[in-house]
Amino acid sequence: MDSGLYAAVNGAMRASNRLDVLANNLANSSTTGFKEDEITFDSYMTKPGAAQFPLPGDSFMGLTGPKYIPFPFSSPATNAYSMTYPRADGTRVNVSQGAINNTGNPLDVAIEGEGFFVLNTPQGRRYTRDGAFAINSQGELVNKDGYPVLGAGGTALVVGTERLEISPDGTIANARSAVGRLMRVSLPAASLEKAGGNLYKSGAQETQLETATGGFLQGFLEQSNVNAVRGMSQMIEVNRAFETYMQMIRALDGLDSQAIQIGRLS
Repeated sequence: MDSGLYAAVNGAMRASNRLDVLANNLANSSTTGFKEDEITFDSYMTKPGAAQFPLPGDSFMGLTGPKYIPFPFSSPATNAYSMTYPRADGTRVNVSQGAINNTGNPLDVAIEGEGFFVLNTPQGRRYTRDGAFAINSQGELVNKDGYPVLGAGGTALVVGTERLEISPDGTIANARSAVGRLMRVSLPAASLEKAGGNLYKSGAQETQLETATGGFLQGFLEQSNVNAVRGMSQMIEVNRAFETYMQMIRALDGLDSQAIQIGRLS
C-alpha cells in the first residue's frame, strides 16, 4: 500500500473538514452575535508496531479512531519507519468583537468587550452574545427563543411592560426605579461548545464581569464576526486543495492498479 496514497487521503479529509467549518461560518455571517469557528490542526508521528499495520481487509481509518490515518503497510518487517501526518483536533471559537450596529430598539442590547449574556434553558445555563431581547407575558426579559435572561443574582429578570432604560453597567430601570441588573460573565474560549440556536455551553467556572472594561449598549446589536469576503476566498482556496488531493488519489490508485497488472503478467 503506497504511503503517498495515505498522505493524499489524509489531506483530502482535512480539507473536507475545513470546508465544512468555513461553510457554516459563511451561513451565519448575518447572524446576530455569531462567533466564527476556526479549525485546529496538529501533527503526529507514527511509530512502528502492530497498531500501525492493519490487515489488508481493515478500514484505512485504522484502529485508533477516525482522526488518525494508520501507518501505511506493505509488510511490517520491511516498512518499519515513522511518518508524520497532520490531524484536525477539532474547532475553537473565535471570540473577537463583531461590529456593533444601532437598531434603536430599547430591548436590543450589545456587549462591548468580553463576556456573555446568561440564559436559563431547560438544559441548564447557556451563554450568548445575541442581545435581541423581548418581554414575555410574565414580564420577564427573554431571548428570541423565550429563554429567560438572568440577572446579576442568577435569577430571571422580571422587568414589567414599561419602557426600560439600561445603563452601561447593566442596571435596568423603568420610570420609577431600578428593576434588575444584567449578568455578564467571562468564560475561557477553549471551554466554549456551540449548543445550537446561537447559544454556547461550557463546563468552566463563570467569572462575573460587572466592573469589566466595556459595558452594555442599549439600542444596539453586535453583528457576526465572520468576514464574508475572507471566508469566500478561503473556501475557494481549500476547495482547490481538495480537488488536487482527489486527483492525487486517482493517479496513485491508477499506479497501484498498473503495478498489480504488471505483477500478474510477470
